[in-house]
Amino acid sequence: MSAVSLSSPGVQALLVEARSRTDAVVAPLLERVDPEAAGVLAYQWGWRGTRGELVAGGGRGKAVRAALVFAAARATGDGPGSEDDPLVRAGAAAVEVLHTLSLLHDDVMDGDALRRGRPAAWKVFGADVVESAVRALTPDALELAFRDVLGVSGRPGIAPPRLAGAARATGLLGDALVRLAQGQALDLALEEEARCDTATILRVHADKTGSLFACACALGAAPEAAGDLAVFGENLGIAFQIVDDVLGLWGDPAVMGKPAGADLTARKKSYPVAVALSGEGTRHDVAGTGRLRELYARPEPWTLEQAGEVRRLLDGSGARGVAEAAARAHERRALDALARACPPSRKAGDDLRALAAFVTGRAY
Repeated sequence: MSAVSLSSPGVQALLVEARSRTDAVVAPLLERVDPEAAGVLAYQWGWRGTRGELVAGGGRGKAVRAALVFAAARATGDGPGSEDDPLVRAGAAAVEVLHTLSLLHDDVMDGDALRRGRPAAWKVFGADVVESAVRALTPDALELAFRDVLGVSGRPGIAPPRLAGAARATGLLGDALVRLAQGQALDLALEEEARCDTATILRVHADKTGSLFACACALGAAPEAAGDLAVFGENLGIAFQIVDDVLGLWGDPAVMGKPAGADLTARKKSYPVAVALSGEGTRHDVAGTGRLRELYARPEPWTLEQAGEVRRLLDGSGARGVAEAAARAHERRALDALARACPPSRKAGDDLRALAAFVTGRAY
């Protein structure tokens, strides 16, 4: 599949639309939650700067997950306008808020000082304040899916399908939240390990990234298509994360929003690193693998010379090529599942196909 850049008018329009729709749901949320927590989310969301000043799009995410919700609704819903369903809009906002909260938590746990080219929220507010905001806002994110129904819950005549739809959305979000926590716990545990394998990294990627992509696609999908679109989303999320791992080691800092080689310096157990540590590279060198394991087992920080040696060992292992092939394989699985739910001949699925190309087209 050919790469689709962020400058592609079609993808750009999908992302702008998704951001605008979710902004309209999240803005009222910030007005009714604790001001300190609201300030943290407003900063991470891109509405506020380091001094609390209003900014125009500073540090904003791309809203890919929200775009998947709306695209899934258009692809499998009841025709044009399906994405305007209040539950679809609420689900898109909820999945984006959960993603934003997961990034806040990850940056604290990983000690990452930069996010999207500006100071990470914990560097601005403090780690304790950020973690408190994450705990306070998580229930609010889940409630978004039920908010419209709860607002009239005391009135007679609530349509059972609306209640069922809200319950289904909340269940999907709750499952994704559990998987996010599991993935983060495993990711942290890997920091204490000298080696890891690709199967373990795929579990982390499936739980931390695939879960929200799958949730987003299922939230927007018609019930009969939700299963296939969840498979589409899960594999797309895994492919996305493997691509991100490759960029974390070999990508342009301007694209990543953090210094070159930051993942290497942090000894992050990414997919390419797991390939090299487990000896699964295309140019397997027993001595090189052993030396790499020895360096990752050292508790003390690497010297500049050691970091350079790790870089050379990774470059020479063939791990990058293996990782990119794995990303392509998961992309194919995603597209096969999408074809079952919405055959290529149906134009309704074009937005999902465009988003898949954008998500996975950055490294190959």
